[in-house]
Amino acid sequence: MTNEPRHPRPLRSLGHRCARVAAAALLLALAGCGRPADGADEKSSLTGTVYIGGKNDQPGFNLHSGHTDRGFEPDLAAYLGKRIGFAPKWHDVVSAKREQELVDEASALVIATYSITPQRDEQVDFVGPYFVTRQGFLVREDYEGIRTEKDVADKVICTVEGSTSALAALPGGATPHTESDYSTCVRKLQQGDIDAVFTDEALLYGFVEQQKNSRTPVKVVPDVSFGNINRYGIALPEDRRGDCDKLREALRDYISEDWASDVKAQLPALVAAYPGDWENRFRPDPQDVDTYSSCRP
Repeated sequence: MTNEPRHPRPLRSLGHRCARVAAAALLLALAGCGRPADGADEKSSLTGTVYIGGKNDQPGFNLHSGHTDRGFEPDLAAYLGKRIGFAPKWHDVVSAKREQELVDEASALVIATYSITPQRDEQVDFVGPYFVTRQGFLVREDYEGIRTEKDVADKVICTVEGSTSALAALPGGATPHTESDYSTCVRKLQQGDIDAVFTDEALLYGFVEQQKNSRTPVKVVPDVSFGNINRYGIALPEDRRGDCDKLREALRDYISEDWASDVKAQLPALVAAYPGDWENRFRPDPQDVDTYSSCRP
């Protein structure tokens, strides 16, 4: 919009004034049809205390214990908050309710091992990825019933409602079993009620670390996977271009600066499983953030 000079201007003809009014109305109508350019005239939601929907029972990524949230995702949120200028405050959200959490604006952000997909991107916006992972199977450490893809066919497989793993095509004959969270799946696995837990490999290694000293330790089956590669994104309500751009720029720096040290600290079992290769497998290229984010440059 062109700025008017501050000194008075001569009165124009009525026809000219009407034309200007009509043009201004048209511009306003067009502006209402899309996102504000570069966040103009948009109030940021990333100030003060920012409520973040997370999954607080996922060791390595986010585990709530003793009034504290610990894991890779709280580390990520702390970095973003320091960089942008907000204080993260977490509350729990289940996988199946993540889109609705943002549509209802109950949270300003969702950071919850939330994979970027075209279907989800129709309802919410994403900034990411901040983690890349294929999907895999978690079994009891003493179990040898799954060694290849074909072994999955006659097994009972637990996953979570609303996850990308729940949509993956498993071999015919496999019996899917869904729960609201992965902790329940892991508990049923250790009790012998199911044969395997199926979800993102990176997430499974958090449970490997958590359960390594339990009576029933668990392991990830090597080289057996179904479904797509998943790219975790920070989700926010649609049409928050200014906030989206801030997050995108901060996330690119995070991947280059603190990502590796936070993974080493929070997901040691993952690092141990792929010595010398874990960054190639799980770390996104900072340029990917521009490719997959809803607010592309």
